[in-house]
Amino acid sequence: MKNGSIPQEVELKLELEPDMLDQVLADPLFQTESHDSPVTQNLHSTYFDTPDQALRQAGISFRIRRNGDQNIQTIKASRPLDGIALSRSEWEHEIEGEDPDYTAAEETALKPFLKVRETIQPVFRMTAQRKLRRLSYGSSIIEVAVDRGEIVGREQTFTFGELELELKEGTPADLFGLAQELSAKVPLRLSFKTKAERGYEAISDEAIKRVKAGPVVLRRRMTSAQAFQIISASCLRHLMVNDAIVRTAPEADAVHQMRVALRRLRAAITLFKDVVEDDRRDQIKAELKWMANLLGEARDLDVYIAKVLEPARAQNEHNERYRQLLADYEEQRQQAYQAVQDTIASPRFINGILETAAWIQAGDWVLDDSKIARRRQERPVAELAEEEIGRRWKRVLKRGRHLADLDPEERHQVRIEIKKLRYATEFFDSLFKGGGAKRRKRDALSTLEALQETLGELNDIAVGSEMNTSSAADAIHQDQISRVGDLIAAAEEQHRKLASLEPFWKT
Repeated sequence: MKNGSIPQEVELKLELEPDMLDQVLADPLFQTESHDSPVTQNLHSTYFDTPDQALRQAGISFRIRRNGDQNIQTIKASRPLDGIALSRSEWEHEIEGEDPDYTAAEETALKPFLKVRETIQPVFRMTAQRKLRRLSYGSSIIEVAVDRGEIVGREQTFTFGELELELKEGTPADLFGLAQELSAKVPLRLSFKTKAERGYEAISDEAIKRVKAGPVVLRRRMTSAQAFQIISASCLRHLMVNDAIVRTAPEADAVHQMRVALRRLRAAITLFKDVVEDDRRDQIKAELKWMANLLGEARDLDVYIAKVLEPARAQNEHNERYRQLLADYEEQRQQAYQAVQDTIASPRFINGILETAAWIQAGDWVLDDSKIARRRQERPVAELAEEEIGRRWKRVLKRGRHLADLDPEERHQVRIEIKKLRYATEFFDSLFKGGGAKRRKRDALSTLEALQETLGELNDIAVGSEMNTSSAADAIHQDQISRVGDLIAAAEEQHRKLASLEPFWKT
């Protein structure tokens, strides 16, 4: 792909256990005739940054890689996601020696930092044995790199296995087709993590406990199909970076973020349902719902322990029944976390994510060239955004009237509609910047967030009532029930404020 005169790379990155790399290499796909002979490379890379990691914060990776007697200086700059496949600006130069050549970096993303070049220094080193070859697959030529890597951190060494599929000629459908064929034999996880990110994590003093959704960057004249792919890529990245955290050490916040990512992705499919209409759409949504539901028990236990049991700890310090109750719920939570880890390690989950990614980027809906499909897909996203946000706004105002008269399940449904409206507003955030739209949008989001939080507390109390099975728990929960009246009053006031706000999406 090209962006002006800046070179681009389009690749699909997959992660697998290092001990499965030989199984991939032994696959018949790699034994067939290819466009060139297989190559083995022993790569030694040094990554550079400033002491405060200014390059990393700017989305730039800067490395020198030694391969045999060659030293290649590479600068990569991350760009807003434009699909599942990674797309980055990249500049490569062969240099003399193993020190940076800043002359070769003058027309790259590193240029703004050349004035502080004396502060740029090595931050970590990485070695990898790479098996490289080009394959014909479908109508495409795909370069396959199988990496067995090692990162030397401050206190330990980290190993990893990666499979990178880079499209040299052809279509993304073939890129995903090859990935899915391989994944049917060896578990391959979709990955958005670059080698630079792996290295920075290895030298970090603190473990990452969760990653929130990143911003989505759209343009008003962009087609609805392009916008859907960008939004969905953001949701999948959000999901998979938290998946990596949960696989290593389950964290309550990371489990929650995985559920949020799955909800956001399902909301995006609903938002663009006419654009992505095909036989697989509803199956994909159902599979994403299955994933979210399996994370639900752990999340419910996290919330109950954090919001009901923990606040009662001080006043029940010497209460044996309370201590036993807390211990019982902690044990249930550990069992739920184990179930989460088992789920995300299952072939159904791993392959389901890859199938979803393939459908987003190269599903039947993408290939549908019927007149009605083309009209829906090529519609400017700004038009769709204004229509859909307006419709969801009216629904929230209508269903949220008289919250005091609704039962807990009905209030929960109002909360779900608020989430859908918030997600749509966040997805389309970059489209509404002019005039007073930014201020009006900020007011709307803060009010929606407050209303969602209040209704969330009411839902937590309702869920907690269903979870109570002992007199000790019931006594604690009475304090929560006493807050219901005040929370409903607060929610009604927040809903009235929402109804008074000016529409931010009308231009």
